[in-house]
Amino acid sequence: MMQNTVTIVIPTFHRPDRILRAVESCEKQTMKHQIIVVDDNGKETLQQKETEQKLTSLIEQGIVIYLINDHNSGASFSRNRGLEIAEGEFITFLDDDDEIAPEKLRKQAYLLNQLGPEYTCCCCDYHKLLTGGKVYCSGEDAQGAVYPYALARVIYNGSGSNLLARTDAARKIGGYDIRFAKRQDMEFMARLLKQGKLAWLKEDLLTIHYEIRENKLTYEGLRKADEFWIDVFRPEIDALPEKQKKAVYDSLALERWRYSIQRHEQKDAIANMKKYDVSFLVWLHYVWYLIQRILRKRSYGFKLVRL
Repeated sequence: MMQNTVTIVIPTFHRPDRILRAVESCEKQTMKHQIIVVDDNGKETLQQKETEQKLTSLIEQGIVIYLINDHNSGASFSRNRGLEIAEGEFITFLDDDDEIAPEKLRKQAYLLNQLGPEYTCCCCDYHKLLTGGKVYCSGEDAQGAVYPYALARVIYNGSGSNLLARTDAARKIGGYDIRFAKRQDMEFMARLLKQGKLAWLKEDLLTIHYEIRENKLTYEGLRKADEFWIDVFRPEIDALPEKQKKAVYDSLALERWRYSIQRHEQKDAIANMKKYDVSFLVWLHYVWYLIQRILRKRSYGFKLVRL
């Protein structure tokens, strides 16, 4: 393993028009780096050929290691392929439509080195570009031993592109869990934070592109993902102190209510809140939090219990 080096793994699928932008932001990193692109379009498909064409020069120069999945196998499978051959002391998984600032990885790695090995990963501030020219900026402040926040999914790191992890720690937990079709990044971070602490760099060094969203998630899909999350993590949640346990279940139920609004599924979401006995006062607190997020154009998680 190469000390003070970062491996950047970029899984890509159906985005030959954006992959070069992501890779070029990696090339500009001020830290020694290794770039691995894992093409998940499937061998000999039109999208695979277009993606390879975009990267041909960088592949031939040895700037990019280019792996092709035999068939579409999912982002988690692709990230794990990159993790298997990673040479860097640190690793990050960049989405193929995001961009990182030139100093992002160097500053994150420096912070982890300063804090010590008990810190397994690091996030930074970010800004998210939405349709219609809207911009949301990071307002997150989670750091330290925040595993319960990870279980409640209230650490808003914006994107999986944000996380820089120690490669040894990522391998120790077995990489990404391919059973998760949704929220893979949150699940991966949660298991990292069970092993150690989170560092947070208060500098905006990540651009998250949400101007184009090809996949519109349905309420049913999100509900099933929620239920699977709880099924997997229930033993961990139930082992928490009572206040933290209650806060995790309340937070997950409130999040489902939030995304039910646009999808006109409030009846089911309200029934779910009743199932978990979410109080009216907590709901009001959550509504105020959502209003503040909108007014301030800041992205941060709803934290019922301060750790």
